[in-house]
Parts: sequence; C-alpha cells; structure tokens
Amino acid sequence: MNRSKLLTTSALATVLAAGAAHAEMSVSGLFAGKIADNDGGLAHSNSTESFYISYSDSLDNGMGVSVVMSITSAIKTDVNIDTGMGTVMLGDGVDSAVDSNDGNPACFSLVLCGSASVNGSTSAAGATWYNDGDTASGQSIGYMSPSINGFTFTVTRGMEVAPVGNVNADTEGHTPGDGTYTLGTAAVEGHDPVMSYAVSGSVMGVSVAAGVSSIDYKGSTADIDPSFVKASYSIAGLSLGYANYDGDGTTSETALGVGTTLMGMPVGITFSDTEVTGGNDIDMMRVSASKSFGPMSIGVDYTETDVAGGTGSDTDVWSMHYVVGF
Repeated sequence: MNRSKLLTTSALATVLAAGAAHAEMSVSGLFAGKIADNDGGLAHSNSTESFYISYSDSLDNGMGVSVVMSITSAIKTDVNIDTGMGTVMLGDGVDSAVDSNDGNPACFSLVLCGSASVNGSTSAAGATWYNDGDTASGQSIGYMSPSINGFTFTVTRGMEVAPVGNVNADTEGHTPGDGTYTLGTAAVEGHDPVMSYAVSGSVMGVSVAAGVSSIDYKGSTADIDPSFVKASYSIAGLSLGYANYDGDGTTSETALGVGTTLMGMPVGITFSDTEVTGGNDIDMMRVSASKSFGPMSIGVDYTETDVAGGTGSDTDVWSMHYVVGF
C-alpha cells in the first residue's frame, strides 16, 4: 500500500466521518521525492505526484455519498455510498481489501511503509513475492462493514480477465487450439475474478488486522492465496509493530519494529526476514527518522539488505525523503 493510496484512504475516511448532512468539497495534493546514495551512486527521484478532489453529499433517501478523484499518471475515481449498514465502494480507484489494510506497522519511514519490505526484489529470480491482489483485481467493487464490536470487515471483487491468444496445451479439458485458455505467463492466460477479504480491529489495546486474496489463473500458472497478518501496540512511549506477508508461493516475510519520539522527531528501527524457498533468504534492517515542518516533512532512512549465499546482492542505502502536501 503506497503513500498516495494511504492519503486517499485518509481523505475518504475524513469525508465519511464528516457526515452527509451538507455537501462538502475539498482539494488536496501531495508530492514525494527522495535523494538516495546506493553504495556510492547518488540518485534523485520522485515517487508520488498526486492531486485529490473530494466531494460528499446526501442522497434523497438519506444515504451518504462521497467521491474521491485522484490525479496522478492517470485519473482514478472512488465512489462510496454510506448505506448506514456499511459502505458500498465503486469506481476505478477501489483497492483490493487486502491492499487497503496491509500497511506495515513495523515500519517507521516517512514514505516506505507499504507492505512487504523486499517485495519485488530481483535477488531471487523466479520467486513468487507477496501479491496483495490489487493489480489483478482491476476495477473492483467492494463492501466495508460498520464497526462490529470494534472490528471492521472489508470484501472486494475484481473482474474476470479473459486469456490472450491460442492454446498449445490444455489442463482444463478443452480442445487444444480453441482459444479458451492460454498456458504460460499470468499476463496472457487470464484469471477468474479476484476475491479479497480483510478484517481489522483492536483486542485489549492491540491493533490487529488480517486478510487474504484469492487469485485463480485460467492456465498453467499456479493459483495463489497470498495473505497477511499484523499487530501493533503502544506502551511507555514506544510503538511496537509486527507483520507477516505470505506470498503463498516461494516467499514469506516477517517484520518486527519499534519506534518512539526523540527530540520531537519520530524515530524507529525495522527488521525483516524473507524466507525464499529454493533461493537465498533476505535480511533487512532499516533505521528511520523524520521531522515535520507543517506542510513539508523530511525523513532520513538507512537501509541495509543482506542476501544469503554471498555479498554480490547486498546493499547499504542512505536516502533522504521529502513530502510536500496541501
């Protein structure tokens, strides 16, 4: 779950919390960039250039409706209908239930707190990394329950994707060459509608969340049910976080972290261990500190990644992040 999605979710929550008695409209924006020194190679890049328009009103039947339009590289719009018995989510910007709940509570970086820390790493070719089901879901529809004994349930359904091209072999009982299924890569063989489920709440002061996505392909690519579970707790000025991301393939990452406030600055340290079946396991340590200056925040991270089986893929990265929002 990236920074722009987190901001969109926060904006939506604010709009819904405001109620639908009167029409409201707000405009906000976010720019996030970084300067990184990757073992001597200095690079400057940006991760988010986003503009948001939020609108809320009430329907004739008393239900609330809100619209959040995000403008980045493309325009995406969320339409949310508060029925009083939960929220129905429509539009082309609806995240999978897992994606909207799997932010890493063990991470304390200003901008790097998505889900699995080393997700997408190329150090273990062929590995199935943690997949939140969001991309495969496409334009989803969803439902989020009201709070029930402190817990909220979310379910989303993606759309079916048809295979591309003809088939050379078939594992589904169809005639070879009939074009019904394409075997090979997930990008061309299509998949069934992606179902994603998540629950979040609090137990005895511990914030917890868990979820699973079901991605079933039409061809030879193995079906997967990636999942996550996480927990966080605050005590004596310390924030403790735990998360596990299971790719249901060849990788599983466990992250632990602790953070606090030092001289008015949020600081924290994160440790993660990614187990790679048949490959090289990956250990990561990240030390983070950040400071808010009102509309602008600056953060510094030191990230050390160690790949088992040699030092060729190990990295030590210093990065400075800056975020400007309005």
